[in-house]
Amino acid sequence: MTYESHVADIVTIQAGLAGFWSKAHGWAPSDGATLLASARLDWTPSLARSLHRWIEPPTLSDGDLILAWANLGSIMESSLRLFFGVYINDYNNSAEDLAAIDALRKKGAKKGQHYPPDELAMEKIRQLIERRKIFPDAERKLIGIIQSRRNAIHSFNDREIGSTSEFRVTVADYRVFIANMASRLPYPDDRGFHWLELAGTIWVKAAYSTRD
Repeated sequence: MTYESHVADIVTIQAGLAGFWSKAHGWAPSDGATLLASARLDWTPSLARSLHRWIEPPTLSDGDLILAWANLGSIMESSLRLFFGVYINDYNNSAEDLAAIDALRKKGAKKGQHYPPDELAMEKIRQLIERRKIFPDAERKLIGIIQSRRNAIHSFNDREIGSTSEFRVTVADYRVFIANMASRLPYPDDRGFHWLELAGTIWVKAAYSTRD
């Protein structure tokens, strides 16, 4: 498959996720549905479409590569916040883990309470995922790589930004990750969503190719 086809699949899945979960009252837990309804989930497929910008030239300049990683990192971060919003009850029941990673408010009327998913720093999200092993090892590693490369947008200090080829391979890996994540979320039995069928197909093919 080509880079452009990988991006096209990501756009389709992200648009489907945004469309369904932005109107999830009556399906998702009320706290999660409220959080997701107020989020700008519509920006995520738009950001996914921006990945098409990085098809050319064959080798991106350092500045463009930094922006490309920031583009991908923003999509991933929004998707992880969506995941925790859907599973808001599990998130809220993770008080011990959230305390262990110091994700508690330090002052104000809510001092000592944990931050909701939409206010949690990306590094804390990564730590929570790692601590609870929410995704498989390879996917947790992918999350760490994308986060690390994305942080090069804070460009004053020296940071590893990888290469153009690494970025494009990572986009392909993210396609499989978002397909897996989408497939793990709960939906009505009569869903019939073409984007979810696409996600399932991608994930199954990736799982079988790993076994070979």
